[in-house]
Formats: sequence, C-alpha cells, structure tokens
Amino acid sequence: MRSIISLSKVVLFPMLTFAFYTLYFFGYIFIVLFQRRYERWRNFCMKLWGKSTMRLFSMEISVVGSPPKPPFFIVSNHLSYIDIPIYSAVLDTTFVSKIEIKHWPLIGFMARTLGIIFIDRRKKNDVHRVNKKISTDLNQHQGVILFPEGTTSPGVEVMKFRPSLLQHAALSEMSVSYAALRFETFEPDQPAYKSVCWWGDVSMLRHLYLMGKNRKIHVQIRFGNEKVFSNDRKELADILHQRVSELFVPVTENMDEVFEPLNL
Repeated sequence: MRSIISLSKVVLFPMLTFAFYTLYFFGYIFIVLFQRRYERWRNFCMKLWGKSTMRLFSMEISVVGSPPKPPFFIVSNHLSYIDIPIYSAVLDTTFVSKIEIKHWPLIGFMARTLGIIFIDRRKKNDVHRVNKKISTDLNQHQGVILFPEGTTSPGVEVMKFRPSLLQHAALSEMSVSYAALRFETFEPDQPAYKSVCWWGDVSMLRHLYLMGKNRKIHVQIRFGNEKVFSNDRKELADILHQRVSELFVPVTENMDEVFEPLNL
C-alpha cells in the first residue's frame, strides 16, 4: 500500500508543479505586458506550490525564530531539492542555482521566468556578475537565498561554506541573515538522512519514491536572530558557517554509508 501511495505522489508532484507554474505564467505575461513588478505574484504562486508540496509529502513544518522580511540575503545549509518548496512556503524569496538548470528543457524556462539567479561555477569571473545580480535583485518584494555549501548532504554536519558568492556582501558590508534546516522521520519509516536528504548516486525519481513512502516528515527551520557583517568574504563565510552550525541539529549522527556529495 505504501508503494502505491508513493508512486501516486511521484506522479502528482510534477503535475502539481506544472499546474502552479501555468497559473503563474499567465499572470506573469499580463504583468510584463503592463510593465509591473512580478515578484508579489511569483511569491504568491510559490507559496501555494510550497505549501501544497509539503502537504503532498506529509510534511509538517515548525519555524524557530523570526523569518526575515524582504529585502534580505540569507544563507542556509542544503539537504535536498525539496528545500526549495519548503523555503518558498515560508519566505518571499528567489534562489541562487547552478547554470546547468538554465538550459534544461522546460525546467530552465520555468526557472528563468521565476527570477532564479544562475551561476556558472566553472568560470571564476562569473562570480562578479552573480554578486552584482544578487545586489540588484534584493528589493522590498523579495530576498535571496544562497546555499554556500555548494551541494546537498545527509545532514551529519554543516559542510564548509564557499566564500566566493559572499564577495559582494563583504565589499558592500551587506547584512547577512542565516538559517538551518533539518528533517526528521519516524519509525517504521526510513531515516530522514536516507529518504528526505538527497545525496550520493540516487536519481531524483528514485528519491521521490523513497520520500513519498514516509508517513510523516517533520521539517524544522531555525532562523538566526542576528545579522552578520564583515568586509572580508572568507571571514564572513567562516562566521556564517559557525552561526549556522550552532543552529543546526544533525539529521543523523550515525551513518553506515560513505557520504558522496552530488555534483551540484
């Protein structure tokens, strides 16, 4: 029975995603034609999508601390692609993503019209463009979320932060907020680090199936109550890593498998 329920979720998730995007896109066209700002409409649709996704996968969320209001620049640990709808359900925000997604059929078009900020990590000089884009896109209607670990993990610890994307925040002495994300499942379901966190060589379809078999997933987001400043990007990355690590509660402390990060 759990397998049948999970398979239905695997089918419903892309259908749900494309349904909400279709709703968004028709409104987006109208807004662009009349030269209005689209962020509020995007935030509304993304919030509905995020909350619907959480309901589909039997996720219950608890928020500790106060979510920041736009404009904000916030960093977080990264556990899975499901982090995106979770944060969308809570925050008015856009995201920084790898540039490969920009060229994916259909998904890339969706991401571009949703205002996702892309970075080509193979080109060191692309960091300057992205840092400028982050600064431009911060406004009263939206913030920006960055996952400075650069990949997902099983949630044993917060991995080292890459300082390059914090360059603009350092030079402009921008205040940076921070948050920590955690998942928990309950017996007899599989542990969250295996079935909710996405890492290793598990395909997305296989992972959706494993996640869909869970009867209940508890999601916790812990927001820091302070903001961090530094004019040195490496120092800023180190301070933020320390603050997120202090907030973070491990998803698991015992792993039989060897952690192999995804190439994100």
